[in-house]
Amino acid sequence: MASVAAKNPPKRRGGLRLLIVLLIVVLIVAGFLIWLNLAAKAAVNVPGSLIVYQPAASINSVDAKTGATVKAGDKISTNAKGRAAVTLPDGTMTRLATDTTITMDSAHFTKGGNLNDVSFKQQIGRTFTNVQHLVSGATFEVAGPHATASVRGTKFEVSIKSDGTMTVKVYEGTVTLRGAHGFVTINAGQQATANPDGTLTQVTAILPDPTDPFGPGILAADQVAIGTTPGTEQDFIGAPLHNGEQQQYSYSYAGGTLVKAALGYSGSSMKLTVKTPDGQTQSTAAPPPAVVTINNAPAGIYTIVVDGVTGLGTTGEEPFVAVASVESCTSADNEQNGAIHRGYTAMDLMQAVQGSGQGSGLSNLKLKINDNSVSGAIISGSGSYNGVSWSGDAVLTAHDGTFDITPVSGNMFGLSVPAQQVVQQIAQVIGQDPSNINPGFMVDRLFTCNSVLIVDGHMG
Repeated sequence: MASVAAKNPPKRRGGLRLLIVLLIVVLIVAGFLIWLNLAAKAAVNVPGSLIVYQPAASINSVDAKTGATVKAGDKISTNAKGRAAVTLPDGTMTRLATDTTITMDSAHFTKGGNLNDVSFKQQIGRTFTNVQHLVSGATFEVAGPHATASVRGTKFEVSIKSDGTMTVKVYEGTVTLRGAHGFVTINAGQQATANPDGTLTQVTAILPDPTDPFGPGILAADQVAIGTTPGTEQDFIGAPLHNGEQQQYSYSYAGGTLVKAALGYSGSSMKLTVKTPDGQTQSTAAPPPAVVTINNAPAGIYTIVVDGVTGLGTTGEEPFVAVASVESCTSADNEQNGAIHRGYTAMDLMQAVQGSGQGSGLSNLKLKINDNSVSGAIISGSGSYNGVSWSGDAVLTAHDGTFDITPVSGNMFGLSVPAQQVVQQIAQVIGQDPSNINPGFMVDRLFTCNSVLIVDGHMG
C-alpha cells in the first residue's frame, strides 16, 4: 500500500486564470457579435476531435494525429495496425478498430450545448460507441450499407463486413436496428444482424467472440469505474505485445485517496505494474481484467507498466489499460510533484473575471456549469455589457494537451444566431484562437462533477 506524500505549497493559477478570462470574453463577444449575423437555428454543428491510439489513422485519406479536428462530412479511417477514436464536445466517443472507415455526416448540439442529433455512416470495420447526454428527443444513428442503428442508450458496438453484413451488440441502453423489411429492438446484453439483402436476424444474447477487439477494453473500463470519480478515466491501447516485451504509460494525479488501474487483453499471460510517485510498486498477473488499486495514493506522475509474459504468439496481443482515480468535486488548486488538479465552481470563475481587470463594461455577471460530464464542460453566462443585456453558451473541451472553447449560442437585443460563424471574429477581439488555448501545462482530463469544472494535467 502506498504512503501519502508530503504536500507542496499550492501554486498560482497563472495560465488557467487567462483561460477563464478568455472563456468569459468568448461568451460576452459571442453575445455581442452574433446578433449581427444570420437568423437563429435550432442546433449548432460542432466538430469532433481525433485520438490516435496506434498509427495509422487518416481524415479524408490524409494521415492524421491526435488532436486533429473532425468536421461534418469528414471520412475517418484506420489501417491494418491503426486504432483511433472520435470524441465530441460532450464526451461521446466512437472508437475505431483496425481496418475501419466511418464518416461523420453531422453532429448537432442544442444552443445549450447538449447533444441534439449525430449521424455516422460506417462503411466497414468495427466501432464501439459510448454516448453521453442523450436527452429526450435527441438522436444518435449509425448507418451501414443496408441498415441503420438508432441508439436509445449509451454503449453499443457495430461490426460491418466487406459484403455489408452489419452486426450490432448492445452493452447498455437500447438500439433499434432497421433494415429493408422491418426493424428489431436490441436491449442490453443482446445482438442482432442485418444481412446484405436487408433482412434481419432474431435478437439473441451476445455471442462469445474471441476476435472482438473491444471486449477486453470494456471489461477493464468497467473495473476502474467502480469506486472512482466519473471523468477521471484515461485509456491506453498498446501495440501488439510479445513475450518478454514491455510497455509504459503515464497518469497524473495531484493527490486524493485512490488510483485504480485495470489491464484487459485477449488471453495468454500479461503482468500489470503500477509505480507510484514515491517509488513503490504494486503488481498483478491475474487473469484479465487484472486490477491494481493504490490506496492513500500519493500525488505525482504514476507509471503504468505492462509486461508480456507467456503465450502471446508470433503476432502478439494488444493490451488495453484503463486508469481512474478518486477526486473531490470541490474548488481546488493543487500542484504536486509535476501533477496538477484544479476545481472551479461558477463563483470561482466569476471572481476570476472580476479580479482580472479584463471585465471592463461587464456587470450583473451570472454563470452556470453543467452538472456532470465525463468529458468537457458546458458553461452558460449572462449579464450586461456596457448597459446591454447579453447571454451566451460555450463548450469547453481538452484535446492534445490544450483547451478548445466552442461558442454554441449568443443572444443580444433579443436576437440569436449560431456562434460558430464568428469564432474568427472572437479570435480577433481576444487576440487568441479560442480553439487552441495553452493554459501553461499539459491538460490530461477535463470534466464536471456536481457543477464543478475539474482540470487535471501535468507539467510538460
